[in-house]
Amino acid sequence: MRPSRSCTHPTAQLQPRPRPRATTVLIALAATIALTLALLTAAAADLLSQDKPVTTSSTESTSTPATAAVDGDTGTRWSSAFSDPQWLSVDLGATATISRVVLRWETAYARAFRIQTSDDGTDWTTVHSTTTGTGGVQTIDVNGSGRYVRLQATQRATAYGYSLWEFQVYGGSGAGVPPGDAAIPDPTATSLEAANGPLTTATYTVPSPSGYGSGTVTYPTNSGSYPGVVLMPGYQGTQQNLRWLAPRLASWGFVVINVGTNTLLDDPASRGRQISAAGTQLLALGNTTGNPISGKVNGTLGAVGHSMGGGGVMAALRDDPRFLAGVPTAPYYPNMNFSAVTDPTFFLTCKSDPVAPGNTFALPWYNSMAQAEKLYIEVPGDHLCPMTGSGNKAKQGKWIVSFLSLWLRADTRFGPFLCGPVRDTDKNNTSLVTRWMDTCQF
Repeated sequence: MRPSRSCTHPTAQLQPRPRPRATTVLIALAATIALTLALLTAAAADLLSQDKPVTTSSTESTSTPATAAVDGDTGTRWSSAFSDPQWLSVDLGATATISRVVLRWETAYARAFRIQTSDDGTDWTTVHSTTTGTGGVQTIDVNGSGRYVRLQATQRATAYGYSLWEFQVYGGSGAGVPPGDAAIPDPTATSLEAANGPLTTATYTVPSPSGYGSGTVTYPTNSGSYPGVVLMPGYQGTQQNLRWLAPRLASWGFVVINVGTNTLLDDPASRGRQISAAGTQLLALGNTTGNPISGKVNGTLGAVGHSMGGGGVMAALRDDPRFLAGVPTAPYYPNMNFSAVTDPTFFLTCKSDPVAPGNTFALPWYNSMAQAEKLYIEVPGDHLCPMTGSGNKAKQGKWIVSFLSLWLRADTRFGPFLCGPVRDTDKNNTSLVTRWMDTCQF
C-alpha cells in the first residue's frame, strides 16, 4: 500500500547500541589528475585483492595476521613488528592492470611508504612513493600492472608497528577493463537522465525471502559480476516506493533487490536489520547455481531507502561492514546519532518535508559524520519527493547512479556529475536544488 501524505510516524523508536566500526572508504581521487586519467582510460575498476593470498615481513601476533588486511572485514587488522622497514604483499593470481590502492590504516600508520608491483614477486616496480603519509583512509591512484602488489613501509608514524584494517587493490584484467564493465559506455548527462541505462535487464522474484518480507531482483543480463544494492521502503510502504530506481540502477551495472518489509509498521531499526538480511540473501543467490543471478553479484553491497527505510540505511551502514555506501532519501529515525558512520553517504532530502525535515534528521547526521565522504542535496517537494511518481526522477536517478557507481564500482567516470564544473549546472539551478553540500573533491 502506498503511504498517504497524511501518514503519521511512531515517535518511540528502539535504539540499538551503536557498534564501533573502522574507517571505510573515504577520499577517492586526487582531483584533476585522477579524473583526467579516468576519462582517458574510460575503465571502471574491480576490487582485485579481497581474499587473495598474502604474505608479510612480520606480524605482531596471531590475532593480527596478514590475511586480515584482505578479508573485506574492516573490524579485523594486520599489524607488524615494532620496527622499520616492513612490507605486505598480495598475490592477485594473474597479471592485472592496477589503477588504485586503498590503505585503511589503524592508528599505527606509515609516514613513508611505497606501493610496488611485480610480475614474479621478485623484481619490483614502484608506482607510488611518499614520505608524508597521513594515516586514516588513503586512496592512491596509480598506473601500473603486475600479479603482485606490495606495500613497503619504511618509516613509522608511531612507536608501534604498521597496522592496516584493509589493503585494497583495484584494477582490471590485462586489457584494462573488468569483465562486465566493458559494456558500460562513458556516461553523459543525457544518458544518465534517461529512464534506463545501457545494459539490458531482467527481473527475478525471490522465492523464499529470509529475514524480510518480499524481494524482487532486477539485474543486468550481460555477463559479468556487479555490486548489489538493497532498496528499502518507508513506513507503510511497499516495493512500489522505490520501484522507479531498480531498472535505472540495474541498467548501469548493479544487481538490485527491491524489498518489502515484514510488516508495514516496522521501525527503522528493524528495517536496518532487514536490509542486512536482504544483502545476505542476495550474496547467497549470487553464489548458488540454478537461479538467474548466479555469478552476477561481486560481493560489494550498498543500500537506498526512503523515510524509515532511509533510517534503516543509516543503521546498516553503521552496523554491517559489508555495506560500503548508502543513499538515505528523506530519512527518518528519531533521537539517533550516526556519527560513527564512515561510509560514503548521499542524503537526498525534500525542502517542504513535514515528516522528516532535513534540518531535523539528515543535516545533523551529515554534520556529525566527520570521517565520511558525503553528499547532501535538498530538492523541492514534500516527504514523497524521492518516491515513484514524485519528484524529478531524471536528476535524482543521475545523482544516485553516479554516487553508487563511484563508490561501489570505483568507476571514476561518474565523478564529474557530482564534483566540479559538470555538476554545477544542477547545483546552481535554484529551481532544481535548494541546498547542495559535499566533501568534494571525491
